Amino acid sequence: MKKLVLVFLLLFFSCVYALSAGEVNNFLKSESHYLEPNQSFSETPFFVKSGEENFWVVVLISEKTPTGFVALPSTEKKLVESDTVNRKLFRTAYVLYSVNSYKSNSQWIFSNSNKGKFDTLGKILSSDVPFKLNSIKQGTTDSSIRNKVDLMNSMLVLMSVKSSEIMDAFDETISFELDFTLNPDTDNTDELKKKYENVFVLLQDFKNLKMDYSLSVIELKKLISDADIDASEKQQFLALASEPSQLDSVNSIFSLSEDVSQRVDEIYSASNANVILWVDNVSLMIERNSAYDEIYSEDNGFYSKTKNNFLNLNDAYVFIVSEENFSYWKEQTKLSSLKQDFSEAEKAFEQKNYSRSISFSKKAKSDAIVVVGAGFYETEPFDFGFLIIGLVGFLVLLILFNNRKKFFKSKEETEISEFKF
Repeated sequence: MKKLVLVFLLLFFSCVYALSAGEVNNFLKSESHYLEPNQSFSETPFFVKSGEENFWVVVLISEKTPTGFVALPSTEKKLVESDTVNRKLFRTAYVLYSVNSYKSNSQWIFSNSNKGKFDTLGKILSSDVPFKLNSIKQGTTDSSIRNKVDLMNSMLVLMSVKSSEIMDAFDETISFELDFTLNPDTDNTDELKKKYENVFVLLQDFKNLKMDYSLSVIELKKLISDADIDASEKQQFLALASEPSQLDSVNSIFSLSEDVSQRVDEIYSASNANVILWVDNVSLMIERNSAYDEIYSEDNGFYSKTKNNFLNLNDAYVFIVSEENFSYWKEQTKLSSLKQDFSEAEKAFEQKNYSRSISFSKKAKSDAIVVVGAGFYETEPFDFGFLIIGLVGFLVLLILFNNRKKFFKSKEETEISEFKF
């Protein structure tokens, strides 16, 4: 009893605290930086079970084509990093997305309508057609005709049994596919393909039986035409020997089966061929998010080491190198290093070299901590601009003094000059 209560509580709390699809979308859009700003993704993530855990799997798309995937635990806002888990989740999500896309744009073979055609056909092949063939057999003593009818009756038994198998396979596949769509499980991804392929094989078997039966119909009609029997009876036998129209109604299903079978093979082949690349891309996304955080996100350790002034590297950099502050820092050497390291961090981030960006961001943080720790000069540093202005003023005064006789004449000199005139 206690175990049942514990299981119930675990299920209850896992449901209560599970993330919603909207929360997953918001996390990727605005609460993290795993994705490039222009990266589109399906806003209808798949809720997929793998083992004993549930996950949200988001399809990254470009022009409606899947280009990658990210997965989150159902209860946590973080990316799944396990390659093994991601491989299973991404294959399942790709199959789901691709099959659903194909079904929405093309005719899908797995329908109750197609299943119903074989249900009807099976009943006709097991009763109506044999009745007609036996009417021919009973109406003639021609051994060739009678033997051919016996052969065709045995073929009808096989076709009737195969129709029933196809109907059951359709029913099983439709049910399995629906459950897989509503409750995806990585353990069932390859099983779904087996269900599809079983129907395709049965349809091909029936198609071969139908071709053999059609050939036998032609042979029987020739035997009837060549037989020495009454003309009116001959016409009646020929009509009874004709194929049922329901056999022609499944021809379109055979053609559709070939198209869908090819597409299913393509989907599963693509999932196997691309899954390694999709998994590897997750590591790059995680590096991108970490690189972004090193530059722009809150860092409590950095905040305390910068005397509770700066929550992130970018804010510290903008303040430290601003025009009004740059010249007043005591630690000018580290200030130059800060400018260089921060520039390299941003450059590497833009080039998607995220490990290099993280390395230079850490160096830039160390530089900023030293600069802030040293602080400003206690007095304003000497302004060489004022020195230059003072020197220019002094030179002007010196020139005026040395040429004072040219610019300023004494009263005595003026009088002598006037006298000479």
